[in-house]
Amino acid sequence: MGKKKNSKPAEKIRLSGRNIYTDKRKRTIYYDFVTKQGYLIEKKNENSALFYKNRFVVILFAAILFGATFLTVLQAVIAGAVMLALAEIAFRRSFLKKLEPVTDVDFEKRVSALEYIVTRKEKSRVIALAVLYLVFAVLVLLNAYQEEYGTGLLIFSACLAIVGVYFSVLHIIALIKINKKELLNCIDRATLLIKEGDKKPLLHAHPVYA
Repeated sequence: MGKKKNSKPAEKIRLSGRNIYTDKRKRTIYYDFVTKQGYLIEKKNENSALFYKNRFVVILFAAILFGATFLTVLQAVIAGAVMLALAEIAFRRSFLKKLEPVTDVDFEKRVSALEYIVTRKEKSRVIALAVLYLVFAVLVLLNAYQEEYGTGLLIFSACLAIVGVYFSVLHIIALIKINKKELLNCIDRATLLIKEGDKKPLLHAHPVYA
């Protein structure tokens, strides 16, 4: 009889979103809607995958920073467009070509951002992020008001504030789900203890006569 090969457990990857799925072996897959192809994300590719997946937000931050410091609004928009084009070329010509293509993508098992937060983040971290994202949104708006930004930068700042509020609400919803999950686990454990207690025979004390 031949020995069965032990399947390597799937690594936990810090990726979630609308184009993150798993395959039949529970591995993390990035599905590119342009090429209609799935790509295996391994642990060594995790940081690069995080950057490229969030490249639009990162470049938007950079464009706003440039516009708020040493560039005009038009120059910041142009710089953002150039950076976005370069990032897209690097993503498709360099990063994707290094990944292993896969064909058994399970489209029924998308790794949503909410599911990722609930299952893979610690409760204390979820609370901290919910607060920090909300504080970030408020600070962005306060900074735009105090610096008296023009229309372009004001719109950019409002977009960033909306993003901050969105992620704050997302983490608050995740926190509610985590608390609900913990409560249900406590109820299950209490129910199990009660059932085990009911199964134990009662010991009756008999009187002792002199």
